[in-house]
Amino acid sequence: MTSINTIPNLAAFLFTKYSDQIVRVKTLMDSIGHTPVLLQTLEKLEDEAKIYIERMPCVSNESVKRDIQPTDIIYVDCYPSITRRSLLYKTGVEYGNYTINHVLGCSHGCTYPCYAMNISKRYGRVSSYEDWMHPRIVENAMELLEKEIPKYKVDIDFVHLSFMTDPFMYDIVNDRNIPWVEKLTLKIIQKLNLSGIKVTVLTKGIYPLDLIHEEYSRNNEYGITLVSLDSQFQSEYEPFSPLSLDRIMALKAISDSGLKTWASIEPYPTPNIVEQNLDDLLKKIDFVDKIVFGKWNYNPLVNGYGDKKSFYTRCSDKVIKFSEDKGISFHIKAKTPRSSKSTETLFQN
Repeated sequence: MTSINTIPNLAAFLFTKYSDQIVRVKTLMDSIGHTPVLLQTLEKLEDEAKIYIERMPCVSNESVKRDIQPTDIIYVDCYPSITRRSLLYKTGVEYGNYTINHVLGCSHGCTYPCYAMNISKRYGRVSSYEDWMHPRIVENAMELLEKEIPKYKVDIDFVHLSFMTDPFMYDIVNDRNIPWVEKLTLKIIQKLNLSGIKVTVLTKGIYPLDLIHEEYSRNNEYGITLVSLDSQFQSEYEPFSPLSLDRIMALKAISDSGLKTWASIEPYPTPNIVEQNLDDLLKKIDFVDKIVFGKWNYNPLVNGYGDKKSFYTRCSDKVIKFSEDKGISFHIKAKTPRSSKSTETLFQN
């Protein structure tokens, strides 16, 4: 067993022996010893984003489990990844155009249920909820874009990030966006913008202020998903996302810098899921340029609400009136009362 008693020495040992490799915590414990210095070193390196520890956070009594366990997997100076044969494609989503899903999986672990996770499970891309919670970036994403942008550019109105993952997904254990996901997302936005392509973004994460810099187009549009301000609702349905108010604050910060912003109020819950006032939520986002509203699908609780149609009609009417009063563009999604095809070009110039 190797005897290493200081954080700098242990960090040096780790990068010398395991750089660009994957190792279990138990392997380190067996070779170094289960010492406080080992755990302190791993925590420090994780905080500095020099390693990625793949573990499942558990919420208990509204607190997040941050402990490092022997079964956890460490990526030393690397990150989970996959390769793909293509990246940029035309989407059939009603307000979409072209899209990119440069990450497989999502750390937010939403339980609406998550349509993206269910589709990925159906096609064998992930095996379970926990597997979905361990995101993997497309490591050849930039190489694919280099080839595909010239091929599709003439047909592209804008590119959306993303319909099957989250481009700024949150790491609740360390209270930050996942650094390697954020880094790739920023590179993709910059690459598209340099090619004269507008980008729309939707996240439950926190927008970085890097986006206000001149290398990113002022024509991009940045949105957040926001369906409730209720903390108990979020704990149950969005357990590993940042708080709704934190998302709003980050969006407001980039809006104040002059960037275009929007909010997606979908899937909006019925009162038997959470009692809330839609007016309160709308007031929190009165600074945005656009609002998308849609009812909740794929959940038997919603179908069990007897006044569902009239409830969503009233909600749509509120969104429409609020938007018109504030001079905000809006889109009521298909199969939601008051939906209109006239708004399907919401993000086209």
